[in-house]
Amino acid sequence: MSTSMLLTVWSGLGVAAWILLGVVIDYLAGDLPWTYHPVRLICGTVNTFERVVRFVFRTRWGLRLGGALITLAIAGLVLAIITGLLVGADDISVWVFRLLVVVLIFGGVSLRGLSDSALAVYAPLLGSHWEDARYHLAMMLGQDTSHLSNHDMVRATIETVTANTCNGIVGPLFYGFLGGPAWLWVYKSINTMNAMIGRVDAQYRDLGWFAAHADKIFNWIPARLTGWTILMAAGLEGRFRNAYQVMREDGRHHPVPNSGIFEAAMAGALGVGLGGPNSYGGLVAFKPRIGNPERPLVPRMIVHAVTISIRATLILLIGFTVISVMWTGHWL
Repeated sequence: MSTSMLLTVWSGLGVAAWILLGVVIDYLAGDLPWTYHPVRLICGTVNTFERVVRFVFRTRWGLRLGGALITLAIAGLVLAIITGLLVGADDISVWVFRLLVVVLIFGGVSLRGLSDSALAVYAPLLGSHWEDARYHLAMMLGQDTSHLSNHDMVRATIETVTANTCNGIVGPLFYGFLGGPAWLWVYKSINTMNAMIGRVDAQYRDLGWFAAHADKIFNWIPARLTGWTILMAAGLEGRFRNAYQVMREDGRHHPVPNSGIFEAAMAGALGVGLGGPNSYGGLVAFKPRIGNPERPLVPRMIVHAVTISIRATLILLIGFTVISVMWTGHWL
């Protein structure tokens, strides 16, 4: 495989229109069914590798080494497989290559999935069906929600919408435009491994250490892009200064610095206070309060957060498209 071929398939700037088409299809069609989703294959591979590593390594540093091997091996496999598919498609036809780009972007971005998941919590909250809301929020978070009050369910949904704006939209699009679908899926694999094994509980503290740190590095730029696009989306409502002030002052209070940036930006954009209790593996952790509670945390704030997320995505897409056209000199 030549260097020029790698540069062709490892760049999204030359296929900006097809990346946009993939996003549009995702928004219209929603996420792939879980049975057929590529992330399911990544999850299954992580589980298999974890069993092997736990059988071979028993000490703290052994588990850390094993966790690093899992992260590097799966990210490397994803990069190699998708790069090979893209090169093979390009050898067949430029249109087959473009079609594959659209499919990979469609599978790697979760704009519609984010909206649907948030609205699935909003609707029962609006109708005072608290247990239904807790069920859908638990599905969205992957955490226990039985301890959350109605107020905290709204807050947790907004925080999850904001986090998924980074992890499910901005991050994939950043790496998609920068390195093509192959690097988008490397990002997705690292993000998935962090969600599975990069936790702070005793079972995964050592095994997931490397995955958690890799995710922090890969999310450094997307987290800041997410924060700034939320600020620009807030500016459309005349709240840029409020959102910027909260992001600057409260973002650093979050226990996860990357997350603090975009959560604080969203809190300022909405004029609400975020932070509070969250359950991790049965343990309830309290995050510091972020934002100035100018407005109450009522269910309609979930819709407002989704609206800001969509606006931020459109701003990002416009920016990346302009850069792509300026870089390549053409649209298609």
